[in-house]
Amino acid sequence: MKVLFVGVYKDGTGWGNAAQDYILALDAAGVDVVPRAIKLNDTKAEVPKRITDLEKKDIKGCTHVIQNVLPHHMDYNGKFEKNIGIYFTETSHFTSSSWPTKLNLMDELWVCNDQMKDAAANSGISTPCHTVHVPSYINKYQRGYNPIDLGSDNFKFYFIGEVIRRKNLVALLKAFHLEFANYESVDLVIKGNVSGLSSEETRAHILEMCNQVKVNLKLYSDPTFYKDETIITDRLENFDLLRLHASCDCFVAPSFGEAWCIPAFDAMCMGNTPIVNNCTGLVEFVDDTNGWLVSNQEEPVFGMTQSFADLYVGNEDWWNINIKDLRKCMREAYESDREDKKKRCEERRNEFSYEAIGNKMKELLNA
Repeated sequence: MKVLFVGVYKDGTGWGNAAQDYILALDAAGVDVVPRAIKLNDTKAEVPKRITDLEKKDIKGCTHVIQNVLPHHMDYNGKFEKNIGIYFTETSHFTSSSWPTKLNLMDELWVCNDQMKDAAANSGISTPCHTVHVPSYINKYQRGYNPIDLGSDNFKFYFIGEVIRRKNLVALLKAFHLEFANYESVDLVIKGNVSGLSSEETRAHILEMCNQVKVNLKLYSDPTFYKDETIITDRLENFDLLRLHASCDCFVAPSFGEAWCIPAFDAMCMGNTPIVNNCTGLVEFVDDTNGWLVSNQEEPVFGMTQSFADLYVGNEDWWNINIKDLRKCMREAYESDREDKKKRCEERRNEFSYEAIGNKMKELLNA
């Protein structure tokens, strides 16, 4: 068996990083894999040397193909024994899109969480669908990382991600400022990016969002009485992102939905007891033993105007986090020692190693 892997592993996105990990997991399991990149943006991403070495191999003799691309780019080829599609979604279905037609042409689909299997069924997908978690090189979490100087020794909640509607950063800002008084030894760190904006423009955008939340909460007559957020908008390479994790205490993911969320997963593996919305891919690696699951309400998607026109539309549902419950979980994280949860984080990360997930993929390829 020889596997052609077509994917976006040079795009420098969360999706692209997951593609790299899938390739390396297949390689770690002894699968003869040949990667070929499809570029969907202009970002120059870090690519592991092992993948560039694997790219030198000829595609001649490939018996299986894995297409880790947007479904409307997938193409069935009868020359392969198996055409496998890997894709990501974060809502209850995607029936308004062209994706069901494309996905039903594949021999098999791999998704990273069980909720996606439900979404596929809700979208009329008849192709066999298997849950294959995003793998990770877990040894990197055991190294020592010098913390980044963030200006104080306070307990630090933190967020890493693109500042878009789906990430629901406003909910985190509300919860933080409602729950913690300005005299408490606790900070909020935001590492954010906005597509198409420079670092300085992104900082201004996030700062305006923070200020608008404070004005609208009306807790203080003078907005300067609120705590200031620590805002980071410079692009950080993977090593420095792990340094940021090592500098903070508790990751928060208030998103309306996440297929996987690599920053939340990295936080879990670093022992940072994530607080996450109880939905979609987040529950695949966080539970009440190693973090906190926050209750939510299912409701129609709204406000995703920057996405594809036929995805994230109002007839789909996503999961709006309960801010009162989020406040409660953040208070518990701040006041508890979290030692048992940290130990459980270290135990759980082994479930997602290249070897563990690679062998799962190898079994599916051979089935």
